[in-house]
Amino acid sequence: MSRKKLYFIILLSCSAGFFYLWTGFAFTCFFKTITGIPCPACGTTRFILGDFTHGNPLGIIVGATMLLPILVIFDLFTRGDRVFRMYIWLEEKFRQPVVAVILIVLLVLNWVWSISKGL
Repeated sequence: MSRKKLYFIILLSCSAGFFYLWTGFAFTCFFKTITGIPCPACGTTRFILGDFTHGNPLGIIVGATMLLPILVIFDLFTRGDRVFRMYIWLEEKFRQPVVAVILIVLLVLNWVWSISKGL
């Protein structure tokens, strides 16, 4: 993936997420509407709106990823490639079988937990 395409996807995705979170524009989860079960990311919005905005330290740490669009914009203005290099580094790490298996197991465990809670 090129730097330009990556930055476009990041900025578009973050813009859509910020629009959803801060305008109160409510819509139901497409995955849950179709299947009747929560999606693997179920709870992300509640986490951001609840923990992050109420000062939970873990929420603040995880919410720091909201700085990603600011870093991308900084890279665009300074003609840097910090975020792109970070993406390449993370992609290399995630392609390692052990890391990939651990992340998949964590995702599945989160999904099972969400389903068991009846979200």
